[in-house]
Amino acid sequence: MASVKFLVGSTYGNAQQVAEDAADQFEALGHQVKVISRPSIDDVLSEETDIFVLCAATIGEGEIPDNLLPFYQQLRDSLPTLAHLKYGVIALGDSSYDNFADGGRQINELMIELQAKQVQEMLIIDACETPDPEEAVTEWMGLLHQKI
Repeated sequence: MASVKFLVGSTYGNAQQVAEDAADQFEALGHQVKVISRPSIDDVLSEETDIFVLCAATIGEGEIPDNLLPFYQQLRDSLPTLAHLKYGVIALGDSSYDNFADGGRQINELMIELQAKQVQEMLIIDACETPDPEEAVTEWMGLLHQKI
């Protein structure tokens, strides 16, 4: 089975819970999983992981959470080519804000810029419409499982 790392950007714990639930789902399917709450650039530069799932909330005016920001800045500053990397993004946000889910969108745009291979279209979870994201994540992870 595949080695999957979940890289989390969370302020209030929602993205962390989503990542942990998704990791549990993948582990039950036989995959080797790891949830990383303070990722670094080294977590994506190694080639020992088959796929990365970046799970990011949005804070403030469309910003990346503090625990994921150093990772984002390391990638932005060094601009490594990540053509070997397969990934997916789960973006959490609240559509009542102007910059809805921009934390996840910024991560996704950077991954595309760095030539990583997006395996699954970004899942956007709106807190206004989806108070319990478990069903959406389960469906999305099921589709991702089929592609790895």
